[in-house]
Amino acid sequence: MNMSRKTRILAWATTIGLGAQLTVYGVTMAQWRSEQIDFFNAGVSAYQEGNVENAVEFFDRSLNAYQHTLSAPWMDRFVYPRANTELAARASFLKGMSHIRAQQAEPAVAALRHSLQLNPGSMNAYYAADGDRLSELSMFARFNLELLFNQRPDLAYAQGAGRNAAEGGPDAQRLPGQNPGNMPGPGNRDDL
Repeated sequence: MNMSRKTRILAWATTIGLGAQLTVYGVTMAQWRSEQIDFFNAGVSAYQEGNVENAVEFFDRSLNAYQHTLSAPWMDRFVYPRANTELAARASFLKGMSHIRAQQAEPAVAALRHSLQLNPGSMNAYYAADGDRLSELSMFARFNLELLFNQRPDLAYAQGAGRNAAEGGPDAQRLPGQNPGNMPGPGNRDDL
C-alpha cells in the first residue's frame, strides 16, 4: 500500500512538473518574436531609405541572431522555430549590397561570399518554387561578386583567382576551368 501511494505521488509530481514546464514554454511561445526576422526587417527598411550604416548594423544583428539560434540548447530548438538559413543568406546578401552602396569593396566581398556559403543554390530545396527562389538569390550574389571582381581585379587575386604558383604573383592567364576550350562540350581535357 505504501509503495503504490509513493508511486502515485511520484507520478503526480512528474506530471505537474512537466505540465508546468510546458505551460511556461507555451506562454513564452505565444509572445515569442524572432530577433532574426525583426532585425532583418529593420535592415531592409534602413537599406531602402538609403541609410547603409544602420542597414549593415541590423543585418549583422540578424546574422548574430541566426548564429545564436543555431547554438541554442536542445529544448529551445525543440520548442521554438529553427533558424532560417534562407533569411540569413538574404541578410548577408543585402549586407554586401549595403557595403557596395557605401563603396566598401572588401567587406562587400566577404558578405557576398558568406551569402553564397549559406545558400549555394537550390541543392537543399524541398519544393521546386523554393529551389527557384534560392537559385535566383545565389545567382544575384554571384553576379554582384563577379562585378566587384571585374571592377577590382586585386580583390579577385586576393580570393585566389589568377595566381601563378611558380611566381607567386598575379598572372594574366586564367585558371583551368575558366579557360574556354576550342572543342564542343566541357572543353579540352589537356587544358586541365
